[in-house]
Amino acid sequence: MSDAPAFRRGGTHRNAGKPIDPQENRMEKWQVFSRLKLALALYNTPPWLLTADRLAEFEPRYARQLLLESRIVARAAPLGLRATENDIRAVVADLDQRLDHAALQPRQLAAIGLDAKGLYQAMTHEVLLDKVLEHVAQQAPAPTPVEVAQWYADHRDKFMRPEQRECSHILLTVDEDQPGCEPDRAAHRIAVLHQSLRRDAGDFARLAQRHSECPTALDGGNLGWVSRGLLYASLDKILFNLPARHISDVVTSPMGLHILYCRDIRPAAPIPREEAMNAVETRLRAKARQDYQRQWLESLARDDRPPPAAR
Repeated sequence: MSDAPAFRRGGTHRNAGKPIDPQENRMEKWQVFSRLKLALALYNTPPWLLTADRLAEFEPRYARQLLLESRIVARAAPLGLRATENDIRAVVADLDQRLDHAALQPRQLAAIGLDAKGLYQAMTHEVLLDKVLEHVAQQAPAPTPVEVAQWYADHRDKFMRPEQRECSHILLTVDEDQPGCEPDRAAHRIAVLHQSLRRDAGDFARLAQRHSECPTALDGGNLGWVSRGLLYASLDKILFNLPARHISDVVTSPMGLHILYCRDIRPAAPIPREEAMNAVETRLRAKARQDYQRQWLESLARDDRPPPAAR
């Protein structure tokens, strides 16, 4: 949460500043991890640094989370789902994505029981959670062709391909400390190139290969098809006011000095219907999966009974 306070050692909670001992609390490794994961998600703070007020708010939510996760994982065996060695290693490798908190160090995790062995046990639980939830999501009803067509008809304005420009550029960097790149020298060099290109823009690729200091020089300065907002603002403004097959004046960006060449223009146009319908089906399928999974979890949290089977 963005409004989480900055906690320091010696806070109001008796455990502030030091990890909770999982043995003292008789917690399994997955419970230690779930506690840490939930505290970071809610407060962006590990549980041992929560203030007394935050901790009082946190504990009931944590208890509900443990109950729900226990019920989810209990579904794994009846469904024939298991955590393989490769599955566990993969989630251990991606642990930073599950614990999005740069301040946590391996020694801190080890202090709460999440050393290599503890993490392996906790990640076994995480794999089973993921597999059961994915299995549930797969039971969601797929959108029908009629539903896809109706959603497309109701949101046709969302399926426009923006105007694009096919362009190339020449870049000369400016650096006081690099011989030949001093501001006056770079300005003179690019002015000579610009004068040459005004006479013959067809020579752009050759001159870019020879003089440009951007990696795109290998491809004649080619930037491909560009939409608005992808380049620096100074370049973007100039490029989207250039006619096709015209070069720009010299333009300055944080990278240095540029000459732009607009090779072609692709006007804004509707996305082809087949492409749009595929995008709609993907969107509706993802929403159906999310909704079905949420309903299943709500039912599981209420009374341990899954919802009716999907149609």
